[in-house]
Amino acid sequence: MKRVLVVAYYFPPMGLSGVQRITKFVKYLPDFGWKPTVLTVEPGGYFAFDPELENEVQSSEIRVVRTQSLDPTRLFKRKSTVSLPAESSRKWMSSISQALFIPDNKVGWVRPAVRRALALHEETPFDVILATVPPYSAALVARKVAKKTGVPFVVDYRDDWLDNPRHAYPTPIHRYLHQVLEKNVLLESAAVVSINERICARIKGRLHSYSADPGSDRVRILPQGYDREDLAGKQSLTKGGMLTLLYSGVFYDAQTPDFFLKALSGFINENPDYAPHIRAVFVGLVPESSKALAESLGLAQYIEYTGYVSHSQAIKHVLGADILWMTVGEGKGQELISTSKLFEYMGTQKPILGLVPEGAAKDALMRYKASWVVSPGDIQAIHRSLETIYMGWDKGLLPEANADYVEQIERKNLTGQLSELLDRAAAL
Repeated sequence: MKRVLVVAYYFPPMGLSGVQRITKFVKYLPDFGWKPTVLTVEPGGYFAFDPELENEVQSSEIRVVRTQSLDPTRLFKRKSTVSLPAESSRKWMSSISQALFIPDNKVGWVRPAVRRALALHEETPFDVILATVPPYSAALVARKVAKKTGVPFVVDYRDDWLDNPRHAYPTPIHRYLHQVLEKNVLLESAAVVSINERICARIKGRLHSYSADPGSDRVRILPQGYDREDLAGKQSLTKGGMLTLLYSGVFYDAQTPDFFLKALSGFINENPDYAPHIRAVFVGLVPESSKALAESLGLAQYIEYTGYVSHSQAIKHVLGADILWMTVGEGKGQELISTSKLFEYMGTQKPILGLVPEGAAKDALMRYKASWVVSPGDIQAIHRSLETIYMGWDKGLLPEANADYVEQIERKNLTGQLSELLDRAAAL
């Protein structure tokens, strides 16, 4: 089998959406002739941990090598769960971090990761290096190891780098330094993978500005996806006779449940006869301010909060819902976002209410077909969608998903495409 070094800062036992994509790639790569070794960190403090996902990796007998790192998570006890800060605090801390650390506050992981990667390569040489970003420091690790060993490297973009809507540049110098780092990564990489066409177009544009001949097919799209095995044999957690609207995941930055809550309140107030048949379930982490808003709107009796649960438990809740909903905020760069949550939703083939702007998430929802797409801040439009949804649910006439599209985004199918790209990179 060919050998690939997978550089991934976020990896089980860490939870949340950032670990899902690379974990599933690692799980299925051996089926396509690639033996992965994962280079990651000893987990410090983090918002959530998922031992079940870690057990899945261990049962796959994938070698996972952990190193130390000098980054802010080391301020907390090892594997300690850190509370999600209020959005105002998160933005303040993020702005400080982005001013002090380039490309991100995980840059203190680069040196120990490179040192360990070189030692691993000396034991048994790798054929390719695969780095998943963010954090963008992972790409620096891959580039440095590639320069010292001559092994080609591939970068997987889960978010854009230079135009990431969640990144602010305190000064033009900060942006310039990021641009230089990314330019080196793009020009020296064997290939780049991105999760959607919008990010792909940005990367291609920058690459063409850096090189008159960047090479054909250097940047490929491998969308987010779902794992069919995650859904198989799972018993749903549901209550019969009620229209269950479910959100799974966290809220941060421009993503907020507040517009949905206000629309739901208006819908219930205008349709009191429907109220006993409606419940909204939040699986994951919800801001305290949003919980307070729901209370003030009189929604407490209609809402269930599960708190953070394992990925396996979250899927059981998702399978028990009638309607899945998600949101991407409005603002600069939000058109680049297509969350992993959305594609896991699609794996269930359940109808989805997407509160999203024009962009990648809307593009995916339109291809999926079983969806209602509404501007995220348009409370009246969300209200009208809830009316349509309730009537469809009551009459048993909810829309059906595009099964062909759902098959395309299955994790094992996507890993097969990744393996072909790694084959080509190894042959360079």
